Amino acid sequence: MQILPHRHKPGVRATLSGPGPDGPSWGHIDIREDWVASVLALMGMGPLPTQPGQPIEPVPIRIGFDTDAQRGPHLVVCGNDWPTAAQAAADAELRQRLERQGRWRRSRAPDTLRHLLVLVPEAGGPRWDDLAPDLLELDARRIIHLAEQRIDFDDADAVHHALREAAKFSQFAGLDAVLIVTGDRRCGCRIFSDPRVVEAVCDLGAPCVTLAGTAPTLVDALAWRSSPVPGAVLAAIEAILRDELARADRPRLDRLAEWSAGPSAPPGDEAWPTDPPF
Repeated sequence: MQILPHRHKPGVRATLSGPGPDGPSWGHIDIREDWVASVLALMGMGPLPTQPGQPIEPVPIRIGFDTDAQRGPHLVVCGNDWPTAAQAAADAELRQRLERQGRWRRSRAPDTLRHLLVLVPEAGGPRWDDLAPDLLELDARRIIHLAEQRIDFDDADAVHHALREAAKFSQFAGLDAVLIVTGDRRCGCRIFSDPRVVEAVCDLGAPCVTLAGTAPTLVDALAWRSSPVPGAVLAAIEAILRDELARADRPRLDRLAEWSAGPSAPPGDEAWPTDPPF
């Protein structure tokens, strides 16, 4: 295996060839450096530091084989969001502990949706970018008040703090729902199965909805609606608004609209007749 110099993308490039230097080429390998470090860490040969004192967190890796007309046979190495067996066991243990404490309660759909808080990663993401225009339109029409908060999704403390602040806001000022874009996290990130983050969602005090990724997290399991499809999350939000409209007393609203369309009384003393009846 011969290590090749970088071309356009950072990472490790290598070519596989036969036993001799003039042997046939068997294919190429293109692997990101952080995934190489992750493979070594998962094999017990790491973690490897990117900087002094900063180890790399092991990320589940998927390795496959593919071939095409241009490059020929090649290995495909990509990150895997699905938890390892040990991580899945830790998630199950955390959920059971919260259930025994009576804190694990899946959110119920809100009755009204006037104030929606959205937690998104600092750099945004493809899922949020697809959903945001529709929610911004609802905000522009003054149907909902949309508050967007960007957080470092690699920092459990920052996410935990944002959720605690959302709980305070829900208690004292009113908050109808919290939307968490869990699917736009870094590949292999465990932030939304972190015990502190999960406990903060359990104590949120407001319904939670998540725009999830391909692999669900514990926070997704707590939401009243969770989907990796932005259109499905939007449909759930629109259903709340339509239910609110259906519950309104339409005859009374129509009578009020008809009454308010007429001439209004003059302001102040002009509303009194010039000759009082007393």
